[in-house]
Amino acid sequence: MPVPDNTYFGETPEGNEISYGEVREIADDQRKIEILKSRLDSFLLRQINSLSLTEENGNYRVWSPFPLTVLTFLAVETLGHVISDVAKIRAQNQNEQSKILVTPIYQKMDVRLSHKPSKTFNKAFEVLHRKDDRKSLKHYSDIIHKYQRNTFNHGYQGRGVYLSHQLDGTWQIVEDGGYLILNPYRFWILFKEAYESIFLDILLNRNEDYRKNALKYFRRLLN
Repeated sequence: MPVPDNTYFGETPEGNEISYGEVREIADDQRKIEILKSRLDSFLLRQINSLSLTEENGNYRVWSPFPLTVLTFLAVETLGHVISDVAKIRAQNQNEQSKILVTPIYQKMDVRLSHKPSKTFNKAFEVLHRKDDRKSLKHYSDIIHKYQRNTFNHGYQGRGVYLSHQLDGTWQIVEDGGYLILNPYRFWILFKEAYESIFLDILLNRNEDYRKNALKYFRRLLN
């Protein structure tokens, strides 16, 4: 059932409130994309970003690395829905839909996340988890999705991917241990950079597929 016209949709790029009914009246595709980004900026980016802010003394305003990580995964998958042909993915491989949606986002965040795990890593991973999962783990991003995102969302415990806010980089491969380490704060920054880059491509029509799928996502919000 459609969302009622008088329901709050979000805010415009100019900072004004806009309802579902007003959004349904928009005919210009460029304006639709602008409104979509503004909605995600206010509902997704800014609200999650509040968990990553620091005070003048350098302390985090809200100490929440675990919630920030979970919400970063949610943001990654949301952006995957925006740029992907969801209906086609669902029809071709429903069981792997979520992983397929997030893979291009992770690749945009860091191309190394699309690399294939090494033989050393796979061997250590098998010892750590007591199973061989190489068939489903084609990229390092698959490990993050299956052994961090999934185990967090269904039990709030990461397995095979661990967190450290003290990690110098954004993420680290521990080859001989068979696991990954994420810095949740840097990982969130990496996502924000990918988000802005992807939406710039959509707004400037530098990626026709992204733009076409973003408009499909926009229409799904209104149905």
